[in-house]
Amino acid sequence: MKNRSLALVFVAALSVLFAFPVLAQDLGSTRGNLSGLVYDSSKGLVPGAEVTITGPIGNQVQTTTEQGSFLFSNLIPGIYSIRVQKAGFKVANIKSAEVLINRTTSVEVILETGQVSEIVEVSAASVTVDTSTSAVTANIADTFFENIPVQRGVASLFYLSPGAVDGIQTGGNNPSISGSSGLENSYVADGVSINDPAFGGLGVWARSYGALGSGINQSFVKEVQIKTGGFEPQYGHASGGIVQIVTKSGGTKTHGQIGGYFHPLAMQTTPDNADDLKLGPSISSDVIWVIHLRRGC
Repeated sequence: MKNRSLALVFVAALSVLFAFPVLAQDLGSTRGNLSGLVYDSSKGLVPGAEVTITGPIGNQVQTTTEQGSFLFSNLIPGIYSIRVQKAGFKVANIKSAEVLINRTTSVEVILETGQVSEIVEVSAASVTVDTSTSAVTANIADTFFENIPVQRGVASLFYLSPGAVDGIQTGGNNPSISGSSGLENSYVADGVSINDPAFGGLGVWARSYGALGSGINQSFVKEVQIKTGGFEPQYGHASGGIVQIVTKSGGTKTHGQIGGYFHPLAMQTTPDNADDLKLGPSISSDVIWVIHLRRGC
């Protein structure tokens, strides 16, 4: 009985031990990091400076290390402002630093000698190269794709990545990445695989109709990352690309969107339904409205 109890404790300990890397991997696939170095005007590192970042879910505060560095981990993707202050220096305010999934945004902040009551506004941070990953990636954030003409489905964003082209017979939702078939990509949404388990490809694949997609439209997408080569060790089961979709998260502000589009029903002399909107002698259409209210960034 005693041996059995020890065995159960051992199995439970192993379960907890192996669960942590899995949780860390899932969290990392939908989060990013923000790091930086704080210098004085002579390019000397400044330890003990207070660094405050403000983003989608409020404020976080750290103090720079002896090497003048700071690191905020597992942040929700989005735009963050950075405020750095220390006695004997003017306060440095950086209005915008964008955090992307699976990446570390690294910035350099230079403090000018002066009073803490004085503030230096910096419109954009000096971003350095992310050396934490060897993967070849393209990060498509909503700050970019909301300002260009693209189709409503999330798959239209995949083609904005270099190396992604039409997969031809695999459907528009499944581009060929780095020369592989469109059914050899791995698709992940908020840390969960959304590949069709039988055929591969995004969402659902039907024998009769081919790729049916996932139903995810851009109103709910915060960022899409397409890895075209040099994948990290935790990624597998794909000889094409790794496509990660992150939906918009909660935050401190409430706002919404309303939009609509015409959806032609058919070439009809007489509408099939009494409430169909007749546009002409032979064309009828529905007007579809989408209302999206959310509390988030």
